[in-house]
Amino acid sequence: MAHAAVAGFQWSTLSISLLAPVIALIILLGIIGNVLVIIVLWQQKRKSRRTRGSFFLINLAIADILASANLIFMLATIINKGEWIFGIPLCKLNGFLTVLFGATSLLTLCGISVNRYFKIVEGEKYNRVFSNSNTLCMLGITWLIPFVLSIAPIFGWSAHEYQVGKCVCHFLFSRSISYTLAFAAFIIVAPFTIILFCYLKIYKIVKAHGAMIENLRQTQPTVHVEDIKIATTLFIVIVVFTICYIPASVINILDMAHLGFKIPPWLDMFSFVLVVSNHANNPIIYNALNRSFRQSFREVLRIGPAREPRTASRSGSRSSSKHTIPRNLQVSSDVAVKNPSNPCYQHSSSSSEKYTPDVIEDLDSHQQKVPAKSCPHKSSLC
Repeated sequence: MAHAAVAGFQWSTLSISLLAPVIALIILLGIIGNVLVIIVLWQQKRKSRRTRGSFFLINLAIADILASANLIFMLATIINKGEWIFGIPLCKLNGFLTVLFGATSLLTLCGISVNRYFKIVEGEKYNRVFSNSNTLCMLGITWLIPFVLSIAPIFGWSAHEYQVGKCVCHFLFSRSISYTLAFAAFIIVAPFTIILFCYLKIYKIVKAHGAMIENLRQTQPTVHVEDIKIATTLFIVIVVFTICYIPASVINILDMAHLGFKIPPWLDMFSFVLVVSNHANNPIIYNALNRSFRQSFREVLRIGPAREPRTASRSGSRSSSKHTIPRNLQVSSDVAVKNPSNPCYQHSSSSSEKYTPDVIEDLDSHQQKVPAKSCPHKSSLC
């Protein structure tokens, strides 16, 4: 049942004392951190009622929670010095779940990249492409394809086998070349090609934004600074995900090539620990790179002061200013220079804040379009 290259191998006491706490920490961070992510996203969804973009992050968090819980098999096996004690049926279940949740995470990241591409690059098509029905279909695909590929070894196309170098059950890349190639095509090559394409396009917008922000507002009126910040944060998530998968991918390719040498178990385990650490990385990245998300985490945990409502403070300041300054002479930070192409246009700090989501999950905030109509001189927009 064990891999032939490491049959009879057992982890030493020193290895167990180093590995077990790391896996236990990944399990705790992966479950607790992603549960907090879902709570924050769900609270924001109820406030903003804009959910299409945040559904992808919730889907990613759910996959990571389930994958972290599945690591309990790995932790128990490590403590048992690398000996699988759960039997063949649970080994097949462990292999099925390991492949399912890992592949779903990657396809969800691909969906997030496509979502950010249409939000920033093809903003005029965003609402049509990411309708509620289309979004649900995309989320279903992120589970359907991994489900088919993860259950195929149970029916004989490849096989989930215990690998003592990883202390989990997983399919062997060298067992069935056709299955490995199909898995690589649908779960690795295609998603990363789409991710690369989307972010190359987004990078051009980000570069233009950094060079000339006013020109970007004219050429891409649906793009906002917060959208670019969110895309940058999610790009870091994808980069970290990729870096963690590279060592394991190289080892699996070498194993499949049958080059005549054995992969050291410690190296096999180290590469796999990097892979499973992805399930706990995302909440940390969100907190490190997004201040609003970090504040929302603190509020959920009740370890930070609650934020005062912005609308109340703004309305109070406006009402007080109305009593002191005549309406036709009011000049404040809320008044902007009129756009020559639209004499009724007004850009205010309050509207800018309206487009800035409180947390990273408000992915599909979009600029509300004001119907084009003539403004009488008594209107506040003129």
